[in-house]
This record gives sequence, C-alpha cells and structure tokens, in this order.
Amino acid sequence: MNVDKKTKQKNLPFHSLPKLILTIFISLVFMVGYLVIDSIKANATIPGTLEPYVSYANNGSLVSISVYWDDSGGGSSIQWANDVQSDGGNLNYQSTGLTYGGLNTSNAYALLPNAEKYKNYYFRLAKSGNISIIRAFPLDFDAGGGPRYQNDYAHGNFQPNTAMCSGCHVTHSGLNANLLKQATYYELCLFCHGTAASQSKYDVQSGKVKTSAGWKDSLAGPIGTDFGLSKHTVDDRSNVDTIVYGSAPGKILTFSCISCHKPHGGNNDNYRLLKETIYPSNDRFTSTTVSYTAYAVVRNQTIGEEVYLVSGNADFCTACHLDYDDGDARTMGGVYNSYFRHPVTVGSKVYSVYRSSPLRNWYPAVSDNLPLQVYSAGESIGPDKRTAIVCSTCHYAHGSYKNFNMGYPQPKGIPKEIVVNQKMLRLDNYGVCESCHKK
Repeated sequence: MNVDKKTKQKNLPFHSLPKLILTIFISLVFMVGYLVIDSIKANATIPGTLEPYVSYANNGSLVSISVYWDDSGGGSSIQWANDVQSDGGNLNYQSTGLTYGGLNTSNAYALLPNAEKYKNYYFRLAKSGNISIIRAFPLDFDAGGGPRYQNDYAHGNFQPNTAMCSGCHVTHSGLNANLLKQATYYELCLFCHGTAASQSKYDVQSGKVKTSAGWKDSLAGPIGTDFGLSKHTVDDRSNVDTIVYGSAPGKILTFSCISCHKPHGGNNDNYRLLKETIYPSNDRFTSTTVSYTAYAVVRNQTIGEEVYLVSGNADFCTACHLDYDDGDARTMGGVYNSYFRHPVTVGSKVYSVYRSSPLRNWYPAVSDNLPLQVYSAGESIGPDKRTAIVCSTCHYAHGSYKNFNMGYPQPKGIPKEIVVNQKMLRLDNYGVCESCHKK
C-alpha cells in the first residue's frame, strides 16, 4: 500500500501542484489569523466591562472608601451619593471630594476620604454605556486584618484576592448544594445576619440595623422565630402551600431567604439584593419580572435608616400575593374577583395620599415613618416627592414587633386579651390607618 501512495505522489499532474500550494497557503493564513485574533481577544478589554471592587481603610473615627475598576482606554466617570436630593428627584450624586488615580489603566480608582461609618454610600460608575451602581457600607473593622478588612459587603464587588468567599462556601465539605457551609439557606444567612453574628450591620433575625448610635429598628422588621409577633416563614426545611397566596392551588412552594433575595448582587443589584424574577405569579406558576428601585439612606444615625422608594415595591409583593394587583375600596378585584381591597400602587395604577382638595391631603405623620413611593416623575408635592401608597407603607417585609387588638383593660386579676398580629403592620393596632385617615 505504501508503494501505491508513493507512485500516486510521483505521478501527480503538474497542474495540481498550484492548487495544493494555494490550499496550504490559505490554511496557514487562517491559522495565523486565528492566533492573532485570539491573542488580541485575550489582551483586549471588552468595551464597557468595569469589574469594580471596593476596599476600605480606617482613618480612626472615619473610613476611606476606594472603588477600583478597569478604565483601559479611558472614558469612564464616577460619582458618589449618601442621601437623596432635597427635592427627592434622585440620589444626590456628586463628583466633589473624590481623589483619582490610575485612570486610563486597568486598575483605576476613586478615593472618597473621611466617609462616615454606618452610613450607606452609593457609587455610580459609567463607561461606554455600561453603568454600575456600587454599594459601600463602611463599618468598624480591624485595619490590621479582621473579617471586614477587605470588604464588608459580602455579596459582590469583591477584591481580586478576596477572603469573603469562605464566609458562605467551603471547597470539600459543603452541607448544601453550591458548596454552602450550612444545611439551609436560613441558617447560612443568619451566620452573618443573626443576633449572634457580628459580620454585618443588618441583624435580620431581630430586625435591627447597627448605627454609630447603637442598634435601631430596621426597615424590614424581625424574621427570627423568637422575635416579633408576625413574620414571613422562611425556614426552607418546611413547605408552604401556595393556595395561601391565591396562586397555583395545590402546588407547593419551598419558601426561604432566596425566594426573595439573591446571594450575589454585584453590579446593578436590586435594592436589598431583591430578585428580578419572582415565583409564583399566577395560576400557571409562571414567573414575574420586577424592576425594584429603592435606596436606604442614613440621614441621622440616632434614627437609623430611612427608605427612599422609587418604583416596584407593590409589584414585587404582588408577584406572590397576586390578589392585591387589582380592585380597590369600591370595586371588587383580584384573581378571584371576590374582595374589596385597600388600593396600592402596582402596574399602571397609581394611588396617592395626595389629593387636589386641601381637605384630603393625607400624609402619614412624620413620626410614624411609614414609607411612601414616588408618585410620578413630574410630581412636586412635598419635600421628597413621595406620596404613592405601596405595600411597605403599612407592612414590614420580614416581620413586626407591633401588637394588634390589645383589647380593653380587664378587671383586676383577669389578663388583658391579646390577639397576635398576623399582618406584619408597622404600627400597633390600626395606627397605620389612623396615620392618614384622621378620624
């Protein structure tokens, strides 16, 4: 057989040689071209890729915040904010006070010195049409290398050599999928966000947030078993029949922290790491996509956090509690079209506590701290433009400390009647109603 091949090669017609040489040449061109393109791709920066990360440095009583990003080729901009504008239009983004370095390189940075501990800072980084909102929560930490030395925000924008991964994951001895260190998501979340933890400013178990003035009530309330009177049940070892939501009767929903929150936020994460896609949403058990925009600001450390709701609050809640996405106090609505319901802002419907008549300007009392949402882009009512009624205006998201129907004083020796609050209300009894409806 080898002889035949050699014979065939010797007897190739002369006019076939140019075709053979041309084929080899074209193949070499494509090979070299592929290698060149592959090399360029390996060393090039994709336009708009920012890859930001955050680091902190203790200044004693204050903290410096540094945001690093890839600015290869230049053209990026960065601003910071820690409050909303006086007219409530947006966050008070500004460029003043920043120190820059490494611009036009892959390791650019902006330094905000003298940041106040326990305040919430937001950085808006833009390049080539790509925008990243980066959150920073400077706390007390050990500048010599404590658990928060690199980054106290454990859900994204990690430093390249971060140690934060080990807070949730373990390589060879995971107790749950994705190499998680705890058997349930609830236990994992409480590892940092529980009463016995010190890794976060947010203690969701007891519903507290840490400030320089001490622990204050959080915006979401308590979710732990031993705290509060009414709460969402998020023990992911138990199942919830979705008929309680009026959605997909007979189907079972395993409800846990990650039903509402995503563990890794990073760039452009929703407020409070809330998920964009929620289950269930209707009787077909399909999903709902929600764009939730809100900001937690700390104007006064002795008060704690205040929430600035922009859009998506009621839409997020009604992804599961879908009976509340239709109907009002005078018109039956909901999936089963069987109840009158207090109106909230959801979808294309907007309900406001403001009315044109001076006799009906219903605003919650300032001391009640009942959060409202922006009514519309052109609204100019009130100092922060928030008048729309949403679910969080009356209810906590996690749970409530408040009592409901305490009853009237009983004769001596007979205990006072107490009806446990099942509604996660922000104020005792009907305080949320009386806050607007002064009767």
